[in-house]
Amino acid sequence: MTPELRLIRYFVAVAQEGNVTRAAERLHIAQPSLSAAIKQLEQQLGVELLARNGRQITITPAGELLRDRGRELLEFAEIVVDAVTARDRAGAGQLRLGLSPTARYGIAPQLLAACTASAPAVMIYTTEDATGALLRDVARGQLDMAITFCAPPTAAGVEQMLVREEPAVVHLPAGHPLASRPQLMLPELAEETILVAGSRDSVGFTDRILSAFTELGIAPRTRADPYPDLGLQAVREGLGLVIYARSAFPERLAGSTFVRLDPPLSLPFQLVVREGPKSAAVEAVVSIARGLGETVST
Repeated sequence: MTPELRLIRYFVAVAQEGNVTRAAERLHIAQPSLSAAIKQLEQQLGVELLARNGRQITITPAGELLRDRGRELLEFAEIVVDAVTARDRAGAGQLRLGLSPTARYGIAPQLLAACTASAPAVMIYTTEDATGALLRDVARGQLDMAITFCAPPTAAGVEQMLVREEPAVVHLPAGHPLASRPQLMLPELAEETILVAGSRDSVGFTDRILSAFTELGIAPRTRADPYPDLGLQAVREGLGLVIYARSAFPERLAGSTFVRLDPPLSLPFQLVVREGPKSAAVEAVVSIARGLGETVST
């Protein structure tokens, strides 16, 4: 006999709280009713989910399995319900969109403008974070989708769509000996200090830059800076160079300049959504994002 989702939801709450009283308060039901529901679930499954010792409870191995799989089942059920109820609304709905800081000046405004024009019924709320954090939030359902920068291709729990690739540029002080060059090759930067993202949530981007050097047999000197804005200031102060997407810097900044790489080094922007069924609103934005797919030149 397959238990009701209601009973599984009750048990997951108890397992997460580790206490029947707190779980009952969270679920807004009476404690005796909750205890009876858990016993009913155990009878239906034919296994003990909670080991009881007076007021103390311990989750059994079977209970741990149901807690983990049950949480996934409940999340999936919510996605299915959302997809069904949104089906006839022609993409209407609300979306939580995460943005990599690198996307704030280029692809993100373009996507938001295209959504306003093509899917005005979709209300999009944005938040900004590093790519690693965005991947986790999408996988957990805390975000509906995200625009990421150099995301690792093996990220779990999400689907990735390449939206755009941009050639990297070298950002360096205006007075640097290489600043007047029309283009630069990576071997010419072998003796320079390269500023890389210091956050573990930006590891995909850092790996992309360093692997480009490694493929040429070069081990560059590096200095960690957590975000590109800090890297810009470090460049102006002569602490190193930044290799980054050109669209991340909307204007040429006083005291610094940009030089393109030859051969080009492509840096990808991806649209990331959670694995599984998609709401009509998510599908609408995914379709719009496909229309933005292009390779940008410097």
